Amino acid sequence: MEWKKTTEIVDSVLPGETVLVEYTTSYTPEFLLRFFADYTSERGISLIIDDNFDALHKIITHARSIGLTIDLNTANIYVLKTGGKFDVGNVVARVPFDPDSRIYLRNYAEASAGVLQEIQYPAINLVLGLEELFLFMDNTLDAHQMVIRMQKFIGNKKRKAFYIVNKEAMESLPIKVLGELERISTTVMRLTPYHTGLSIKALKSVNPRLIGIETVIDVGRWD
Repeated sequence: MEWKKTTEIVDSVLPGETVLVEYTTSYTPEFLLRFFADYTSERGISLIIDDNFDALHKIITHARSIGLTIDLNTANIYVLKTGGKFDVGNVVARVPFDPDSRIYLRNYAEASAGVLQEIQYPAINLVLGLEELFLFMDNTLDAHQMVIRMQKFIGNKKRKAFYIVNKEAMESLPIKVLGELERISTTVMRLTPYHTGLSIKALKSVNPRLIGIETVIDVGRWD
């Protein structure tokens, strides 16, 4: 697995940043989940996965179909689950969903506060299924208020947040918020699949050294 430069990129993301990772339809989420599971395990870093509407179950199912193993049953990985019915990994909190972003984020804070107090920080926070959250928002106001409230998490030095989103799915939502997510994110990366892996390019970053940088994750050698 070729990922040394990718590790350097993740290392260079500062605690408190929000990173938007855009991809087109492919096995990109499966490869990224494997990368972050391996990366955090090897570094002894906590990995907090926000599993929205069974996104994690879908990723694990797809990974198995192509023979890609992802070990989530390690002591450093924690799952916060919103909606859905399939538990994957160490689910430490369940967050009741509400289309009103004020209520939902209050539910998130209350559900996660107690169980995450003992986690070693700064943690990697991997957010999956964000498209589904916005799909269930009732109106434009709720969706844009959600973006504004997400922006308030920037600067929280307990985490490095990576929001993994399908660009095509986000653009097809009735309420268009992708541009706003790109605006509030401190770093924006675009991932493009090729025959044995992923090409990664940083489009925006608070770190000038990252802007325009390109590298790959070669998945052809994963087992």
